Amino acid sequence: MSFDGMFIHYLCQEIAPKLVDGRIDKIHQPEKDELTLSIKGKAGTQTLFISVDSSIPHFTLTTQKKENPQQPPMFCMLLRKHLLGSRILAFKQIGYERIIEIAIEGRNDFGEIETKKLYLEIMGKHSNLILTREDNTIIDSIKRISLDMSRIRTILPGGSYWIIPNHKISPESDSDTFINALRSQTPNQKLSKGLYGTVEGFSPFFANLLISQTTCTPDMPLHTVSDAQLKTIWQALQPFLSLSSPKGYLVSDPAKGPMSAYFVDTHVSYQPLMVYNTLSETLEQFYGKANRSLKMHQRLTDIRKAIQIKYDRSASKLIKLKEERDEAEQAEQYKIMGELLYANLYHLSKGMNKVSLQNYYDDNGAEIEIPLDVRLDPNENAQHYFKRYTKLKTAQKLLDTQISETEEMLHYLENVLTHMETVETQADIVELLTELAEQGFIRKKYAKRPSKVQKPEIKTYHSSDGFEILVGKNNYQNDYLTLKVASNKDMWFHTKIIPGSHVIIRTKGEDIPEQTLIEAATIAAYYSKARQSANVPVDYTMVKYVSKPNGAKPGMVIYTHNRTLYVTPDPQLIESLTNA
Repeated sequence: MSFDGMFIHYLCQEIAPKLVDGRIDKIHQPEKDELTLSIKGKAGTQTLFISVDSSIPHFTLTTQKKENPQQPPMFCMLLRKHLLGSRILAFKQIGYERIIEIAIEGRNDFGEIETKKLYLEIMGKHSNLILTREDNTIIDSIKRISLDMSRIRTILPGGSYWIIPNHKISPESDSDTFINALRSQTPNQKLSKGLYGTVEGFSPFFANLLISQTTCTPDMPLHTVSDAQLKTIWQALQPFLSLSSPKGYLVSDPAKGPMSAYFVDTHVSYQPLMVYNTLSETLEQFYGKANRSLKMHQRLTDIRKAIQIKYDRSASKLIKLKEERDEAEQAEQYKIMGELLYANLYHLSKGMNKVSLQNYYDDNGAEIEIPLDVRLDPNENAQHYFKRYTKLKTAQKLLDTQISETEEMLHYLENVLTHMETVETQADIVELLTELAEQGFIRKKYAKRPSKVQKPEIKTYHSSDGFEILVGKNNYQNDYLTLKVASNKDMWFHTKIIPGSHVIIRTKGEDIPEQTLIEAATIAAYYSKARQSANVPVDYTMVKYVSKPNGAKPGMVIYTHNRTLYVTPDPQLIESLTNA
């Protein structure tokens, strides 16, 4: 997605009339780099969503509601103090830059009318949201930039806000200015780079789009491009400057989903295309799911690293334990060596480093070579082997227990890592962190359980045959769903030997059609570690054949009387069952 100056130009034209003269009714900061402004105007209430996340900075009108923290951040409270109840005077783009200026009129603490400005800079990792007074004195910003962080410009309370000059020409310039500006670039500069480095609002995407409408190519050096060819590029630009309420075009990749949203159609024949009446709708579709997914995974990044380290250590521990068990299985051999040494003490003397003796326990009476410690006498060497035998026999029992516990731990941690990839709501995260805190993997300060204990929110689908399908998205939900919600007559699904979610079909005592079984199995495969795989084995059985062993970790169950289906996770099918 190219959220460039040209796109912003038309997005502002679409949004401004709906916001200007409206009053700011609510302000929320769902994330440290996100803001929502609820604005009441003549056209009703509009919600302006702003993200300065370095990965996906953007703004749009939205109908989606985001969960807000119980305690609003400081910047949010500051904006509420200065802007709540204020009227929006203007919502405009600075030239064709990726900078928006929102002029806001309200009353100060003394009841006097005062104008403030909210500057939104959409500039990748440098994106920011800055509140200033009318004279551009900075009140505060969502990201403070000190001199240590930038030698070019600081963004700190009390400082002066100014825009870094770019020395580019406006896309509305005449053809002579356009050509002369490109001629001032380095002659060996590629045409595409020359365009977006010269003209304000251009991105590599838009520059290549213009070039594609001429006989030129993006990689042509500027000195090989004639003035006539540059003029054809300028001419190709003109229609893009006078569009009236352009629609939004969402282009997708058949395998990867949405890949581009723009105000002109850029898709090719094999790419799915969706056309929306407004650019805001297009942005909601493009960024909505990606933004939610990104935020969920960002919140879990540090925790995921800690769990992955614990998993890796447990995996290494299991290898060592199995090696020790293999050695322990040789305990009988050490006992034989000790007894053979005792039987042949009169043949031995101190200082020997090895001895070959006939093995009376071997059917063929073959000789066995026994290593000796030169520092010990024959009797002490025999005692040494008996001690090793006793130690290994004792260790063998402990090692079997430790291996079983470590394997269970690995399976549990693998389940947790899988569930981290499928979180969809803030509630999912809270439940997951609470579980990890109670299991001792993280400190409890990371897991703030709500003061009022609530039942888990179980994800619900409806099969094409009308049956309700329930999904547990973490281990606590899995236990709650299988052990408390489901009845003995319901059908239970889980990927075979693969970490994943418990899935339940509410049968109501009826026979389950084959299509519903397949759909439930597909959901189980989708909410598992095998989400990206094909022909995933999914076991299913009646809930009455599923039980939880005493002392088992959350989400761990055993089951019998199962059958297996092989399915391939299909996101489009899952989506259709959500809306069924």
